[in-house]
Amino acid sequence: MNETVLVTGAGGLVGSAVAELQQEYPHYKFVFSSHKQHDLTKEEDVKALFEETKPNHVIHTAARVGGIGRNLATPAQQYYCNILMNSFVIHYAHLHNVKKLLAFSSVCAFPAGATELHEDILHDGEPYPAHYSYAYSKRMVDVQIYAYKQQYDTNFCSVIPGNIFGENDNFNLADGHVVPSLVHKGYLAKKYNTSLEVWGDGSAYREFLYAQDVARVCLELLGEHVELPRRVIVSGQQETQIKDLVEMVCDAYDYHNVKWLTDKPNGQLRRPTNKKVFNELLPAFFYTDLSKAMKNTVEWFEQNYPNVRM
Repeated sequence: MNETVLVTGAGGLVGSAVAELQQEYPHYKFVFSSHKQHDLTKEEDVKALFEETKPNHVIHTAARVGGIGRNLATPAQQYYCNILMNSFVIHYAHLHNVKKLLAFSSVCAFPAGATELHEDILHDGEPYPAHYSYAYSKRMVDVQIYAYKQQYDTNFCSVIPGNIFGENDNFNLADGHVVPSLVHKGYLAKKYNTSLEVWGDGSAYREFLYAQDVARVCLELLGEHVELPRRVIVSGQQETQIKDLVEMVCDAYDYHNVKWLTDKPNGQLRRPTNKKVFNELLPAFFYTDLSKAMKNTVEWFEQNYPNVRM
């Protein structure tokens, strides 16, 4: 009999990517839960969800997310909603003897001054002030998983994703992340024959990862041959300079009118991740080519605009 995989955050970036891949994993029965069906900040909803689905595995992607603007504007909600969701889901995964739980954290949970992100330094300092409450709510995923491992010998893992992008992203212009903001602005620039305005000079580097790759990582981690670590960073294969990323967006739109706003900040020059834990877990993992992933995202955006999340 197929094992049941419960995926929370079904309408989000990673949850929808898992749905796209489910046919490639016929040995699992997938159940997807969205906010419309179950409010995971309410214990009775979480209890009902687990009793209804009786999952063998859980991929917990649901969160109250947003960029720096939302984290600054609603810090109490960011903490309260996420701490409740994570606490209830992890607790009921234990109560229902879930074999493997993958609960999503965030790279913003790392200490603000870290020059290289590695799993072992997660608690070595305070996070960046603008993300403070959200970051701590995500850091607590790791604390709770460790506590349940110590007391109940659970097999749970916090997945710490890097800069994910893809179809079904949140393309909010005021508060979106790097790639979805560029995709949306690129669309409008081409439509109205204006410049694609980008902050900084494009010199900064970041690691970007296609959402379907993140989904595939999660599904591979559920395999019996994989022993879960306490936490794992899942990030892009290599660093990409922002100017090269913008070029990929322009190529996908076949529109190359870019205006660099050099009076605006570049942000931290580099924020690389150490991939030792990931490479030991999935040494043969194959990443989607970044240009191809960008083309897929832009095509999806064009086909679905304006009915996209934003």
